[in-house]
Amino acid sequence: MCLRLGGLSVDDFQKVLMKTGLVLVVLGHVSFIAAALLHGTVLRYVAAPHDAVTLQYCVVNIFSVTSAIVVIASGITATVLSRYLPSTPLRWAVFSLSVVCALLSLTCALGLLASIAMTFATQGRALLSTCTFGNTELLALAPDCPFDPTRIYSSSLCLWGISMVFCLAESVFAVRSAHLTRHLLKLKPWWGKSSHHAMRGSLEPTDGPDLLRCASSEPLTL
Repeated sequence: MCLRLGGLSVDDFQKVLMKTGLVLVVLGHVSFIAAALLHGTVLRYVAAPHDAVTLQYCVVNIFSVTSAIVVIASGITATVLSRYLPSTPLRWAVFSLSVVCALLSLTCALGLLASIAMTFATQGRALLSTCTFGNTELLALAPDCPFDPTRIYSSSLCLWGISMVFCLAESVFAVRSAHLTRHLLKLKPWWGKSSHHAMRGSLEPTDGPDLLRCASSEPLTL
C-alpha cells in the first residue's frame, strides 16, 4: 500500500485527475468552436472599432478564444500528470494553469453575461449596424445586409448563452484540477484549517514511506 492523497488511493487519484483533465480538454474544444461560430456568423459583420458595444463584443470573443486555448492546455497537462505523479515541474504547471484557467473562464463568463445584457438593452442595434434600413419591422425586406438579419439576434444570444455555460463549467473543473494538484504539492488549504490538519487530511501514510518511492517502485496503472 502507498500513500493516500485527499482520501483516495494513488490509482483512484490518478483516475480522478485524468478524468478532470479530459473534461477540461473537451470543454475547451467546445468553447473554441462556439467562439469561432460566433465570430463567423455574427462578429465578422458587425466589428466596428468606433462603436463601444461592438468593440466589447469582439474583446469578449477574443477572451473566450484565449480561455479555450488555456483550458485545453490545462486539461492536456493534467492528463499527462495523471501518468507521472512524481514530477514536481508537472505538478506546478498543472496547478498554475488551473488557477489561470479558472480566472480566465470566470472573466469570460462575466463578459458574455455583459454582452447579453447590452444586447437586450440596445435591442440589438449594434448587431444590425451594417444594414441600411431604418425600421426594424422591415428586416425581411432589407436587401443591403451581408447576413440574414432575421436570425442574427437569436443566433448571437444563443451562442453567447452556450459559451457562458461552458465557461462556468470550465471554471468549476479548473478549480477541481487545482484542488487535486494542491494535495500533490502539499500546499496549505484555501480555507481556515491549519497546514498541520491539511497534511494529516490530504496525506495518510500506510505502508509506503512517500509517494515518490511508491511511484518509482510500482507501475502507475489506470
